[in-house]
Amino acid sequence: MTLSSKAGGAGQACIIKDLSESGLFITCPTSAKIDGNYQLSIKRPGAGEYLELSARVIRVDNWGSALIFDRLEPQKSRLLSNLIQPKWDGKDLLEGVIMHGMLEDTANFAACMRLTSLLSSNYRHTNRAL
Repeated sequence: MTLSSKAGGAGQACIIKDLSESGLFITCPTSAKIDGNYQLSIKRPGAGEYLELSARVIRVDNWGSALIFDRLEPQKSRLLSNLIQPKWDGKDLLEGVIMHGMLEDTANFAACMRLTSLLSSNYRHTNRAL
């Protein structure tokens, strides 16, 4: 994700640690200011376009900054919802891992394997129900 000040500051790369439909928690190399207004550019891996959102900082601590989204247009709200809850048909396990991997803490091989196992299990339960 890229974070830039609405006052025209340079964009900086940040890591999203928690994302919801109302806001997010990020870690960045520089600290944000409480009540500061920022423009966020979020790109899902494999997607061509960025989701541009406006947000305001509501909390800053040693681990990062919490931001709340400004009023979202319905289209941006739907895109954000699809980003948070990807619509995976369960057919291609690798596609599921890619879609859900960015939402999980998959910094190491064991975490990736746990996610693969979880998705595989959910897929099997879905097929049994059909």
